[in-house]
Amino acid sequence: MSGLYPADHAGSEQRWRAAWVPVDRRLLGVDRRTLLPAGLVVLLFAVAAWILPAINSSVSVDDPIRAGDVLQVGDDVQFVPIAGARLLTGLRQGQPDPTGSYPGTVAVSYQGTVFEVITDTYRGTPAQLLAQIKKTNEGLRVTDDAGYHVTGEPVTITNEAGDHGVAAHFDGTHAVGLVAAFVFGDTGVEIEVVGPQTVADGVTREIAAMLRSVRPIGDRSGS
Repeated sequence: MSGLYPADHAGSEQRWRAAWVPVDRRLLGVDRRTLLPAGLVVLLFAVAAWILPAINSSVSVDDPIRAGDVLQVGDDVQFVPIAGARLLTGLRQGQPDPTGSYPGTVAVSYQGTVFEVITDTYRGTPAQLLAQIKKTNEGLRVTDDAGYHVTGEPVTITNEAGDHGVAAHFDGTHAVGLVAAFVFGDTGVEIEVVGPQTVADGVTREIAAMLRSVRPIGDRSGS
């Protein structure tokens, strides 16, 4: 028993001497040797928490449409966007996702106007599909909460393939637009165009050309 205390005391003294940091190696009471590793940890945390997200948010996504681009919506629908538009969401024809499929929603922006095409299974006529949208706003991304209401009477439209659809205007507090419907076989197509209250005539013509270019892929004729 008598030999334990001296041995333990000697060990404690050795550990204290090993942990003691000379004055010339201390800064504000901290061992200078630990400052660099600690600083690196803080730097890495700052990069992960603030710097990378800030850089990511500051880089704008810019995917310009070029002449000849064709966008595919789902398995059955395609349209030709105007050169100079920006692809917001969706894929070009011939460039499916890794699973070999295409999303059911595609959107482009052009001169402040957003043109969106949405497809889904639907059995009915274009007029019935438009009436459903007008009644419930199901699938219509601009909802009553944003001050949008379908106000125009439906009119018949025809795409470049000769398929007939229907369209109606809607109005909102800060923007106006058009919602159109086609049915190709068992595929319902909703087209939503949202833009400012006033647009140039050239933009109107180009948006109308995009609308007419919406068509089925292969032999899936509409109404």
